[in-house]
Amino acid sequence: MRRTCFLSLVGLACAGWMAVPLAAQQREGDEAWNHGRHDEARAAYERVLAADSTAFRANLRIGVMLSWQGKQDSALVFIARARRSEPADLEARLIEAKVMAWKGRHADALVRYDSVLAEHPGLAEAELGRARTSAWRGDLGGAERGYRAVLAADPRNPDALAGLGYVYHWQGRDGPAERMANAALAADSTNQAGRELRNVVHAALRASTEVSANWSNDSDRNTSFWQTLGASAPLGAGLRLFGNVGALEASDPVRDASRVGGEAGLSWAVGDLQLTAAAGARRLSPDTAARRTAATYRGRASWRPVPRFGVSVGYARYPFDEIASLMERGLDLESVDAGLDATLARGLSIYGGGGGVWFSDGNHRTNASAGITQSLPKRFFVGAYGRTLAYERRGLGYFSPDRFRLLEGLAGYNLEDGQWDGRFGGGLGAQQIGRDGVAQSEWHLEARIGRRWGTGNRFDVFGAVTNSAVSSTSGAFRYRTAGVSVRLGL
Repeated sequence: MRRTCFLSLVGLACAGWMAVPLAAQQREGDEAWNHGRHDEARAAYERVLAADSTAFRANLRIGVMLSWQGKQDSALVFIARARRSEPADLEARLIEAKVMAWKGRHADALVRYDSVLAEHPGLAEAELGRARTSAWRGDLGGAERGYRAVLAADPRNPDALAGLGYVYHWQGRDGPAERMANAALAADSTNQAGRELRNVVHAALRASTEVSANWSNDSDRNTSFWQTLGASAPLGAGLRLFGNVGALEASDPVRDASRVGGEAGLSWAVGDLQLTAAAGARRLSPDTAARRTAATYRGRASWRPVPRFGVSVGYARYPFDEIASLMERGLDLESVDAGLDATLARGLSIYGGGGGVWFSDGNHRTNASAGITQSLPKRFFVGAYGRTLAYERRGLGYFSPDRFRLLEGLAGYNLEDGQWDGRFGGGLGAQQIGRDGVAQSEWHLEARIGRRWGTGNRFDVFGAVTNSAVSSTSGAFRYRTAGVSVRLGL
């Protein structure tokens, strides 16, 4: 009896002794969290979970921090543990729904939000979350109803005003979207969504001009230098007028040639659909053949029912004039293409396309490509890209294999530092030229860095080098290009 009592007292003393440091770790984590020192908070919470894997707040906040890093699957594991500890906790339920929406599990997120709203009708945070999820899912009508429900109870809610403005923007209604952005900032001048919406809409509504200068060279000693000047201006109701003029100077070891031209066109955004059409002309002046003027036409229809998914189809007709030797050939081409892009989950995107080209010398080309990219922590990314094309017959003066295949792995880094942004990357893989060709190594390196200022203003410089034969019109095994551009909002 005395032995049993003694052991019980020892057990209670040990439990009390262990509870003191556990509570201290919890306080340390909470204090770091409240002051924004999230790395310290995570370390403290991990020590809490080492002693008690069911600790509610430690599980929940580690889950939140993982979601900020794009690790949605891991985040949901920790959030689920927190919910098992306290199933009725409102904050945990809302966080779980939000992370599910970020993960792309829109249906599951909507179920969670509906469950909360059934118990707490009109709860603004749940209504806002449900509206955002509806928008990401492509239900812009449902998103609009959700935001209006919040505004009916609180007409100055800045998040609802900005959210409704984004719905208008995605519908091509930039006038109402601008009014919503202004209303959101009038209610809260620090509202981030309102500021971002205002910048997006101002850039869409403002007239702009862009000038660029570009250079390219390949190992067959084809060199090109070209400059373009473009401008665009809104006409109202989703309609925009644009135009550009440009000049190109091309040379190789035995000839020179030049090109000047321009085009004008219209783009019209209506709901989820955007239509673009343009027409123009190019004046080709080779040194060793007669000069000629060729008409150019192009059109494209793009449909983006949700921000995370889009498809497009296009047609174009223009002269085949990329290098000096082709300008003297007098070739024209017509092309039809289609493509798609989709974000499958946070940071995971796919893209692809294909089409055909018909040349005025009777030749025909088919082509297809596809790729996948996954964002990693600290702004790194990896991916893969593949391309194939085939010509009906060998053409004179241009790279036209009966089959070309390329497959490469990709990796790189996205720069985001205040007004500066950029992308640095490369790929390594293999290419096959011709049906009977053997596989050869293939690689490319590319870099772009730019700076934004004001509304709609930016400067960019880029460069790339590759040994991919398909990058050069002549099929050269080394191709280099570089350029600079400046865009100004007027």
